[in-house]
Amino acid sequence: MRALAPLLRVEALTVRFDAFSALDGVDLDIQSGQTVALAGENGAGKSTLVRCIGGDMTPTSGRVYIDGERIAPSPAAAARHGVAVVWQNLALCDNLDVAANLLLGSEHPGLLRSDSHSHSTAKELLSGLGIALNDTTRPVGSLSGGERQLVAVARAMAGHPKLLVLDEPTGALGVNESAQVERLTANVRRQGTTVLLVSHDIDQMFRLADRIVVLRRGRIVADLDPANSHPDDVVSFISGQPTDFSARRQLSRLHGLADRLASADPSSSLPLILSALAGALGTSQVCLHLVEGDRLRTATDLGLPTALIKAWSELPFGGVGGPVGLAAASEETVIDFDISSSPEWAPWRSLARSAGLESSWSVPVTGTDRLLGVITVFRESAAHPPRNDLRLANLYAGYIASAVEREQLLGEVTERNRALETIREVLETLAGPVPLVDGLGAVLHVLCQGLQAERVALLTNDGALDDADSWLVVDYTGEEEANVPAAVTEVASILRVEGRRDGRATSIVPHDGDACMAVRFSAPGGGGMLLAQWPSPSTPADAIALMEDAANSLRLARERQESERAREEASALRRSRALQRGFLSRLSHELRTPLTAIGGYASSLMAPDITWDGASEQRFLSRIAAESARLNRLVDDLLDFSAIESSTMRMLPDWCELPPVLDAAVACVTPAHASVIAVDCQQDLPVIWADHDRLEQVFVNLLENALRHNPTGTRVWVNATGDEESGVVITVTDDGGGLPDQVAGALFEPRPRSDTPSAGAGLGLSIAKGIVDAHQGQIALERLEHGTRFSVHLPIGGPDSSHRYAEDRDLSDV
Repeated sequence: MRALAPLLRVEALTVRFDAFSALDGVDLDIQSGQTVALAGENGAGKSTLVRCIGGDMTPTSGRVYIDGERIAPSPAAAARHGVAVVWQNLALCDNLDVAANLLLGSEHPGLLRSDSHSHSTAKELLSGLGIALNDTTRPVGSLSGGERQLVAVARAMAGHPKLLVLDEPTGALGVNESAQVERLTANVRRQGTTVLLVSHDIDQMFRLADRIVVLRRGRIVADLDPANSHPDDVVSFISGQPTDFSARRQLSRLHGLADRLASADPSSSLPLILSALAGALGTSQVCLHLVEGDRLRTATDLGLPTALIKAWSELPFGGVGGPVGLAAASEETVIDFDISSSPEWAPWRSLARSAGLESSWSVPVTGTDRLLGVITVFRESAAHPPRNDLRLANLYAGYIASAVEREQLLGEVTERNRALETIREVLETLAGPVPLVDGLGAVLHVLCQGLQAERVALLTNDGALDDADSWLVVDYTGEEEANVPAAVTEVASILRVEGRRDGRATSIVPHDGDACMAVRFSAPGGGGMLLAQWPSPSTPADAIALMEDAANSLRLARERQESERAREEASALRRSRALQRGFLSRLSHELRTPLTAIGGYASSLMAPDITWDGASEQRFLSRIAAESARLNRLVDDLLDFSAIESSTMRMLPDWCELPPVLDAAVACVTPAHASVIAVDCQQDLPVIWADHDRLEQVFVNLLENALRHNPTGTRVWVNATGDEESGVVITVTDDGGGLPDQVAGALFEPRPRSDTPSAGAGLGLSIAKGIVDAHQGQIALERLEHGTRFSVHLPIGGPDSSHRYAEDRDLSDV
């Protein structure tokens, strides 16, 4: 079947500026109806390619075709062939209204004579694209960034282009506005228009595009299908890293290794880890030495020749042991980027040369408290290892350390299995859910078997030796004995008379000749005595350790039983009361704004003397729903105030335009209050890297403090100015009565809220300051002759900006 001809074809496109090549032989085909995303870092050639396709730049060489026809390098020629470009600066006329911008350049004499016809045509265009801009008489300069982007796309679509090129359509927009533009792009695609999307937002590419083409240094390095790719693959191609080294692949490799280690025999753990390390680093020669006394012995290797392995089978610490000995002695990575000139490799240089090895690096494997071994990685080229390779080697060294320590621990467990198993079972029983008094029989049975004793007895609460109720005696089979053997009471009496120190086991041989051991322990509410009896005159070598450990465990269990319940109850009560007080104090203040809005709109809807039209009812219900959602966010904010006090706060920053933030803050106050607020934003106010919802809360708190703590009729002015270098400054000014001296002196301190108008700023200003601090900004008070002014200074910031507070910390422990 013959393939369809592409709508857009770019052949061998090259653009040079003197010695610099912005594009170097780019070939690109885009089929009709496709949406293709163009990715690449700054300077990769994306804008140059778009300018050539849009006819805005003449290439050094190469050709651009639309529907098989070559287009001349001019914007007019590109437009005639059906190419429409929405540039990043939008090229809108702010002094004209929406309709005039949409129809600019396409006017007919008849339309010029009919203004209503012009607006009707504009509304039809917007409606056909699913754009909810009903008022086409609004000046474009009054629109938000997202609305301006929608108008620019609609104007490009007015001529029904074959190819729509979008140059960073959401680069300067917030989350909600970006979603609007994405929906419009999807609508355009459904209408059959071919789209070339230039973007830095990789997630957006995967949501919208059929293909992702990656440019790097003027060349196409990848053409990916989003359905069969991962964002990490795009990042790897953009940065020039091998895709096999992407975070996703390395993470998958580590997950696979962890699964294999969990099911593998411990003896095969080291070869598995070494093999995984070789795969992660893309090498075939790796060796592992482990410490044995004062020597380093080869534990396992991969891909090394037999002669070199034999020569390296046992190495000393220090320089005599070559790079392995040096790494072990210094416990630091030793890099030999050129084996042929490295003095450490002198004894084995010929062996390395015959094996084709040119460089090596030895990484120490450190355990919990000591050196365990050394990993050596070999390369067939002389070069320094990349930093990421060193990090991977250190990561896998941690896996090896865990595996080695696990093997050593298993060896020790094997040697002392009986003793350790006994202590483990004792501890598990004492720490389990069974009450201490019910678990003592099981503990004594386990101890009796571990000690290989005939019986074990426990005298509780320093009771009388001849009182059977004070004793608990268990034999080797686990049966409780009703009578206390004479040898046991004799040993207990001797221990009491001699007054041996608590916790120290003592071997005593009673008159019947059987070996016995006893240990005393003290605990709240009364001490006790643990005794064991063997049917022979000698005791096992580990009996003293077992008896002392068991007695100490019983003592701790008794102490925990006596004190844990009271301590937990008291602590829980104090914590509960503190949390309740703090929560209720913050709740009463912070939830008032949304509840007032909800109540206002609900009361308006329920007013018996007013009949609202459907549009008004829908608008009121939408606001109620929005304020209800805001209640949920404010509950999180209440928890975040506690996080402010402990320097932790979750932040969700993104590029943010301040005018919508201020408009949203004004919309949160009551309509009566909103009527006395005037907002004035600088025309070219820069966007900032900030959390939209957090900033909205700051200005809501400032507006509410200005309105609620001043007489009725107080006016409020909000002004926003700034530039890219110094950031932005937002002032909230009122002409009210000002703040009392006692309040201004501790303005941002949290305080109980009073019902009187002059009672201070309460908790709202404390939260506002915490949020501003989290944005690395400043908030200050300026006391005026008539009124008060708050100034908020915010930096421009960016994705690499560091915030004082963590963005993803769990605050459940605050």
